[in-house]
Amino acid sequence: MSKTFAFVGNQNRNALPGEGKGISVFHFNDQTGDLTLASEYLPIDNPGYLAIDEKRRRLYAAVEIPAWNENLAVAFDIDPATGTLSYINMQPTLGNTTCHLGFDQTGTLIFASNYTVAELGARPGNAVAAFAIRSDGGLDPAFATAAHEGKNAILPTERRQHGHCAVVSPDNRYVFVCDLGLDRIMAYKQPAKGESLALAATPFTQLPDGAGPRHMIFHPNGKIAYVINELNSTVSVLLYNSATAALTISQTLPTLPDGFTGTNTCAEIAVSADGRFLYGSNRGHNSIVSYAIAETGAISLMGWTSSQGLGPRNFTIDPSGRFMLVANQKGGGIAIFKRDIETGTLEDSGKRIALQSPMRIVFGTFE
Repeated sequence: MSKTFAFVGNQNRNALPGEGKGISVFHFNDQTGDLTLASEYLPIDNPGYLAIDEKRRRLYAAVEIPAWNENLAVAFDIDPATGTLSYINMQPTLGNTTCHLGFDQTGTLIFASNYTVAELGARPGNAVAAFAIRSDGGLDPAFATAAHEGKNAILPTERRQHGHCAVVSPDNRYVFVCDLGLDRIMAYKQPAKGESLALAATPFTQLPDGAGPRHMIFHPNGKIAYVINELNSTVSVLLYNSATAALTISQTLPTLPDGFTGTNTCAEIAVSADGRFLYGSNRGHNSIVSYAIAETGAISLMGWTSSQGLGPRNFTIDPSGRFMLVANQKGGGIAIFKRDIETGTLEDSGKRIALQSPMRIVFGTFE
């Protein structure tokens, strides 16, 4: 019988003694939505982002510590029976405040995105780094990097870089890096191990000034992508040209209701497995915004659901599609919502997991 686990990265570096949990592992019941603590991996600092390779039973964590000039990517084995994590190795990410990890389509490369909030010009200062994954799941040292500013930049600019995610196209031809500081989605040719990160024919997609593209995701059809813009609280629909790496903005909608006047920043974005619904998170309005996706990829607003906490940094739909787990970083722990597969609507189950600062949730199902 298969087992499904939810792995939760927690902000723990500045937590009170005993309150910081590192990585929490829960057994997940896809019939009831219940989470039962299975194990914890405590000796890790601020594992703010997690990426999972279910097939190879491995988990990767980004250590996100702004006070360090370099952060780390950490590799673990997963025990499929218990969900317990076993440390393999770690590598420097050659940049600061590592906030995202993304695989290529073969699962043999992983890309780390660095927010790089260290002093301007401080080394190493790379917005993205590429790693080859060893046969045992460990990480080789980074074989390619790119900076988006200054004399070492692959495409120099006077504006300040803030890499926030790296997404490999479904055809495995390009690496798209959302740079919140430049208001650009950079496009690189997908490198083989040992190659450099070279700009694609269309080197970047420019978003409006102050948009702050944060996270990007492709539709299951591989032809359309969506980006959530952290700073101006919008979602943009992007048409993907596989020949040139061009991303053409076809539509932009707000993530907030009319009349909201408070401070808000967006965080996560997700598409349902059937490609019919899109979701985004609002930190400030403290909600999940829902959209319906037309056959063309265009989106229409459905409404908002309270995140039942403060600062929903991340949310994840479970493998069955019947639940959504929301990680409220600033208070409220993990809130568990029922999700109607046919309508895409969310309903609060009333169930909570009391974690101090959950940052990221990923699911893994193992035989």
